[in-house]
Amino acid sequence: MNPEQLTEQIGHRLRMLRKERGFTLEQLAEKTGVSKPMLGQIERGESNPTVVTLWKIASGLHVPFSAFLDAPGGRATVVRKREQAIVTDEDGRYIVQSLLADRRAVSTDLYQITLLPGCAHHAEAHGAHVTEGIWVQSGSLTLLLGEETHVLQEGDALSFQAECDHTYANAGNEACVYIVLLTYLPS
Repeated sequence: MNPEQLTEQIGHRLRMLRKERGFTLEQLAEKTGVSKPMLGQIERGESNPTVVTLWKIASGLHVPFSAFLDAPGGRATVVRKREQAIVTDEDGRYIVQSLLADRRAVSTDLYQITLLPGCAHHAEAHGAHVTEGIWVQSGSLTLLLGEETHVLQEGDALSFQAECDHTYANAGNEACVYIVLLTYLPS
């Protein structure tokens, strides 16, 4: 999926989800902390939201992050590598690639994240109903969970309730690649 198609898809999904809930742009802005003009630009496909902005919108709408990225399917959904949605942060050093989105009784998302050297990505709390599982494929990842610091090396794994702000940091000289499994329990 090319960036223009992804921007259009995100805008279409945002408008659909907002209207399903009967929200005005102003009401959605209040729920998400994203400005009304920015929400309008995203809906019209004029602005490609950052990872942080998309998380705020997903949290405000109480939907998984991947609700904006995945394609609806039947029993099985195959997403070819060339079709996988890729979203980056403002500086392009935090790269999220959607690998799996499962919308059954317990929703799950699976992402491959690339964190370039020197990058630190801050994520706001996702809520008590979200669990994150992390597995480091390569490099070194420092995860800050409130007052706790965890340094993970290649092959290490960690899971936590995502009800607190957290920061992913790469203090190394090479890219850190890790897998994140998000599980959304019914709230």
